[in-house]
Amino acid sequence: MGSMEHTQIQFRAEFTINEGKIEEYKKLVEETNKDVEANEPNTITYQFYLNKDQTKCLVHETFTSSEAALAHIDSVTSQTIFVKILNVSRMNKLEVYGNPSDELQKVLTRHSPQTYNTFAGFSR
Repeated sequence: MGSMEHTQIQFRAEFTINEGKIEEYKKLVEETNKDVEANEPNTITYQFYLNKDQTKCLVHETFTSSEAALAHIDSVTSQTIFVKILNVSRMNKLEVYGNPSDELQKVLTRHSPQTYNTFAGFSR
């Protein structure tokens, strides 16, 4: 594996949106999406997917490294808008893919993630 594949960290999170809060949720997601795209060049993928009845959202995030993931978590956007997102939804699940640093694992502990370490494969 090349060094890039070896250091990338991916998150997959599942949220349940509180009843009657979909419009507020969408507005907050759009705001966070703009901020991350503008200010976090080491965030490679930042995508949100809604189910048909808009009660659940899957979020896929890819970072160049554990340090980039930590920078995202420590960002003003995560410290302000993400808190508001958690007021209108609940994170049911967090999966982490790759080989997260000890520091990143420690920070994520509060979300009880399931971590899948890189075993084989490639990315183009």
